[in-house]
Amino acid sequence: MMATKNSSTTTNLSPNVASALCYAPVVWLIPSVIFLLIDKNPTVRWNAVQSLVFHGLFFIVVWALPVAIPLIGLGISSVVGMIVFVVELILVVKSYQGGSLKLPVLSGWADKIVKKV
Repeated sequence: MMATKNSSTTTNLSPNVASALCYAPVVWLIPSVIFLLIDKNPTVRWNAVQSLVFHGLFFIVVWALPVAIPLIGLGISSVVGMIVFVVELILVVKSYQGGSLKLPVLSGWADKIVKKV
């Protein structure tokens, strides 16, 4: 899904800016939920869903690892957190440039969810 620079979103942001906000570290949840609920632009909605799926899976892993593997789970969670931060930055840049980076498996889930929402 490629966003064109001339199209707009319900929020009057360009699609690339709105899509990039969905992946922005720290604030990803707020814009993703808002854009999913009120925005009609399919590119923005798809990026919002992929962001929510990506971050939802991240939280499950980060919370489950220390419980499942008490001694090393916390260390692994920290490494996963750093990897997620780097992936977030890549997704922000790619979205801002007007493209979409489809994450393996998660993009398929995002496609199915967007069709239902």
